[in-house]
Amino acid sequence: MSMVGRGFGGVVVIGGSMAGLLAARVLSEHFEKVVLVERDVRPEGPVARKGVPQGVHLHVMLDTGRRVLDRWFPGLLEQLRGQGAEFIDSSRDVAWHHFGVWKLRYTSGVPLLLCTRTLLEWSVLRQVRARPNIEFREGWSVDGLLTDSGQRRVTGVRVKGPQGEQTWETDLVVDASGRGSRLPQWLEALGYGRPEEEHILVDLAYTSGLFEPPPHFQREWKALMLYPCPPTTWRTGFISSVEGGRWLVTLNGYFGDHAPNEPEGFLEFARTLGRPDLYDALREARALGPLATHKVKESRWRHYERLPRFPEGLAVLGDAVCAFNPVFGQGMTVAAQGAELLDTCLREHAHAGDLTGLAQRFRRRLPDVIRWPWFMSSSMDLVYPQAQGRRAPGLGALHWYLRRMMERTSTDAGVHRQFNRALHLQGGLGTVLHPSVVLPVLLHGARSLVQPLQSLANTERRPPAP
Repeated sequence: MSMVGRGFGGVVVIGGSMAGLLAARVLSEHFEKVVLVERDVRPEGPVARKGVPQGVHLHVMLDTGRRVLDRWFPGLLEQLRGQGAEFIDSSRDVAWHHFGVWKLRYTSGVPLLLCTRTLLEWSVLRQVRARPNIEFREGWSVDGLLTDSGQRRVTGVRVKGPQGEQTWETDLVVDASGRGSRLPQWLEALGYGRPEEEHILVDLAYTSGLFEPPPHFQREWKALMLYPCPPTTWRTGFISSVEGGRWLVTLNGYFGDHAPNEPEGFLEFARTLGRPDLYDALREARALGPLATHKVKESRWRHYERLPRFPEGLAVLGDAVCAFNPVFGQGMTVAAQGAELLDTCLREHAHAGDLTGLAQRFRRRLPDVIRWPWFMSSSMDLVYPQAQGRRAPGLGALHWYLRRMMERTSTDAGVHRQFNRALHLQGGLGTVLHPSVVLPVLLHGARSLVQPLQSLANTERRPPAP
């Protein structure tokens, strides 16, 4: 990535997880100094830390996110491969059961990165730390925003840390602090009001552990995904190959139906999934450590773009804006796209040499990144009557179409290919409404309606039993 010229002075990034690291890398092209503030003092190496309780669970970097990593972190993917990560074909090497059918497996050419979140984040962190104009302030937390006298522009942050309370002046503040972001409270205290929030309540928890695969276990997959058949079932299970020849196993349950974090209960939960494949694989595997549970009550989108007023000198991205249901694996990729959008907006301001208008431009364009993945995940969650959230008119027809499309992916490689493109955020709604998808899906749907009627008619024409 070539330097575009560091035309701006300083920037503070709040939060040192993936969204913050990606943002810091992008910002280092445009600012003389980037200060990344993180409450945790990081351990050395790819190990879990308190500030990322979801870090030990299964994560997916979709192909669009992988491409972003490749552009901004040259050599990272090769480095990950050298540390045991695998790049697999997202269709050929994945056994995926969903809506009661196995998806057709074919060579898609869409790679999928398999490794632990801790290895991925640690590898990104090492490259970010190598940037000479990025400074890490670990053990510090941001306690509020500084503004000019008219409270129209953010001019810095108030922080607490090893040297007590301080104020840091800066040209831009980027909030990448995740689900726990305090930005709504800070904006309200400054007189801007809170953003509207869109919620989908699902009461999800996922329980995960690392396992040594059974010796001589025969399998035709590198990843196994057993999704439920909504709306009647809502338990999900995954096995992913990760570095070190291990399996990362994750079990999910909605609506308070959560997998236990003790071995016997975990295995019993696996046995109740819609297919026996995961249980059969897991029952002879050896646990390599304790099981961990992380709960996610809801998906949430904070609509900062709808605020009538918003201060200059401020940007917010990642889970601090939109926290997705992790079952669909979208969060890291959308954070990466948000960081790239920030780069685009900064490039558009580079010639002016002034950041005025950046905050407004970025917050109004970020929904274009979020809208499609939010539509996909929220639509799937709202299949369940128990899920609480706004249901738009026509949602029932959409669910009918989605079910028929998922069923069709078991027999039609063309439909599966287009669905895969949508899943990896390579296209929007038009991807699954393309004629090559709509026509076979509607034909399949028509058959699903006609066949029960034909069976009923044949039953009625049969003579009564003697």
